[in-house]
Amino acid sequence: RSPPPPPPAGAWPPGAPRGREGAVVPPDPLGGGSDSPAVPAAPHGLARPEALYYQGPLLPIYPTPTMGSLFPLLNLPTPLYPMVCSMEHPLSADIAVATRADEDGDTPLHIAVVQGNLGAVHRLVSLFQHGGRELDIYNNLRQTPLHLAVITTLPSVVRLLVMAGASPMALDRHGQTAAHLACEHRSPTCLRALLDSAAPGTVDLEARNYDGLTALHVAVNMECPEAVLLLLERGADIDAVDIKSGRSPLIHAVENNSLSMVQLLLQHGANVNAQMYSGSSALHSASGRGLLPLVRTLVRSGADSGLKNCHNDTPLMVARSRRVIDILRGKATRPAPASQPEPSPERSATTSPESSSLLSSNGLLSASPSSSPSQSPPKDPPGFPMAPPSFFLPPSSPPAFLPFAGVLRAPGRPVPPSPAPGGS
Repeated sequence: RSPPPPPPAGAWPPGAPRGREGAVVPPDPLGGGSDSPAVPAAPHGLARPEALYYQGPLLPIYPTPTMGSLFPLLNLPTPLYPMVCSMEHPLSADIAVATRADEDGDTPLHIAVVQGNLGAVHRLVSLFQHGGRELDIYNNLRQTPLHLAVITTLPSVVRLLVMAGASPMALDRHGQTAAHLACEHRSPTCLRALLDSAAPGTVDLEARNYDGLTALHVAVNMECPEAVLLLLERGADIDAVDIKSGRSPLIHAVENNSLSMVQLLLQHGANVNAQMYSGSSALHSASGRGLLPLVRTLVRSGADSGLKNCHNDTPLMVARSRRVIDILRGKATRPAPASQPEPSPERSATTSPESSSLLSSNGLLSASPSSSPSQSPPKDPPGFPMAPPSFFLPPSSPPAFLPFAGVLRAPGRPVPPSPAPGGS
């Protein structure tokens, strides 16, 4: 059969190749027969690429080596992928369009990642792989598609990009890797997807950003315990120091006044006496800031209160709070005494006004001048119970008094001799 007539001039896509008189070029199907429809010829006159063209949406299908099946290129951004490129453009032209950046430096892959369009990301990654292009394309903010996937917290896109060859160690403008960004944006799911999908040995958890911080430092500063536990589980150094000051994650947690982070790090074996470049420890930082709960936690965990920094200052010397000083000296670690209970009826009866008496300073027993039936019985001082009236007398004999100069004295005390009559 003869090929079908060409479509009307108004229905043909603009820019489609035509003959000299406007007729359609004879079809050149890939393994087709006489029933194959008419397809426009390549404008450059070269052989067609390995793309398979089909009727319908007029979009090419590229076989992906990773998926083993045909994968249609659909849903690309309209300004960056016009319909005129749908049929007549070869694979190289499609790759060129897919890697073309806009005024912000964003490629269609950047835009598809930000929009969360997983299908478009799949198709664009397929184009990049067929063209041998790198997935680590930077925009004007020095962000790769993987960085944007982590920032927008899309773990499925993170997994797809890493498995397709995106580098997890690519740095942004702040020197942060994808692991740093996952911790900064408090996304343990993206961090887990990154670590699970990356090849062994390709993610360096001890890499520092331009502030000298590791991913664990960032997770501690952002107070994300899930990310901290995941990093420690994957082998991150719990005592890693930052490059600028030599602070460990524990010292960062203390300076952030994060009791939960301090307790978490101490439970997983952080060095409580680790010192920064100035020689100060976590206890120095907590004592100088007057952070009472942190000082108590560090002291109970074995922090050395006599450790000196480069200025020969101990945590006790830099402390300004009296309560912190008491804790460092071991005086405030015991619980506070409870309030004194009310006196029992037996004690009240013993110290009643009728039977209570006080011992005077010269050893005499006399009734209390302030005792009266209308007054309440005197209470014992805290911790010092009052002695009964007969406590200071011999228990074998009742009180007996000897008269002398109008003064009553207790037995056993020698009586001085009376002066001789007529003496001076």
